[in-house]
Amino acid sequence: MTFLPSNGGLHDFQFTFETYLDSSSQKIEADVSILINQIYSYHYPNDPTETERLDDQYEIAKELMEGRNYFAPFSRKSPPRKVLDIGTGTGTWAIDMGDEFPEAEIVGTDLSPVQPDLVPPNVRFFVEDSSDEWIYPTNYFDYIHTRYTLGCWSDMKSQIIQRAFDHLKPGGWLECQELNVLPVCEDGSMTDDYKLLQWARDMDTASRASDRQLVIGDDIKQWLEEVGFVDVQQMVLKLPVGGWAREPRLKHLGMLWQRNLSGGLGGLSVGLLHRFGGKTIEQVEVDLVGVRNSMFDRNVHAYMKIYIVWGRKPDVIS
Repeated sequence: MTFLPSNGGLHDFQFTFETYLDSSSQKIEADVSILINQIYSYHYPNDPTETERLDDQYEIAKELMEGRNYFAPFSRKSPPRKVLDIGTGTGTWAIDMGDEFPEAEIVGTDLSPVQPDLVPPNVRFFVEDSSDEWIYPTNYFDYIHTRYTLGCWSDMKSQIIQRAFDHLKPGGWLECQELNVLPVCEDGSMTDDYKLLQWARDMDTASRASDRQLVIGDDIKQWLEEVGFVDVQQMVLKLPVGGWAREPRLKHLGMLWQRNLSGGLGGLSVGLLHRFGGKTIEQVEVDLVGVRNSMFDRNVHAYMKIYIVWGRKPDVIS
């Protein structure tokens, strides 16, 4: 069922629902109104340019992880049967998992129906806000996955990690792959006036003001343990910003990430920094000129951290 809301701010946005709706028009209007409010609480772009950037970002992440999509202990001999991908975006991860595990049921959820129509028969996408109560049965999934959902949740621990624990089968796995936007440097070549660092700090401050915190990577492992996951493991990968790295593979990845991030800066920044950072749109665009230029400075050896954390729901809950 398809709805095209008349609201001027979303006049080109088509909503597609796969759900059971009450026959009353009042419920339909309420459902659409709720979804519009959810979309407005998400402060980042959702257009063809951004979806293309997300697909490129997926390839960068996969290359950084040396071709892997997951680190939870699954294989073709020991596959997951029911998989949930939260914040699936363009659905590329879910589609790849559907190809790798053809007997599994893969569900991807997102606020927007930007996924392709042609997908493996075992992959399904739903329009859904995972910060709301989940409609799935408890003890249902074998594997739940998030990637780069920074800025989506007011409280990732309670909204995602606790609910994942509740809805995983005993022995099931949660894996969170999350980027920290604050650049890091180990050799002193990045100073406080580095424009990318200033931008990241401004974004972090604005995200906290909007109740959608961006910088959460350091906390995820502890959150899994506090909720009750066991066998929790963490891997932190380094993604260079720009082509400064000597090692050819990292140099290549850094240049890809520089291009990807630079191309998305405008869309990523305006919503937060204008609404919650006290800047005009013109100020944001002017500041971003310096941010983009800073990423081309190979004398600054900055990188961003990718936190990959996975943990198992105990077989017996005490």
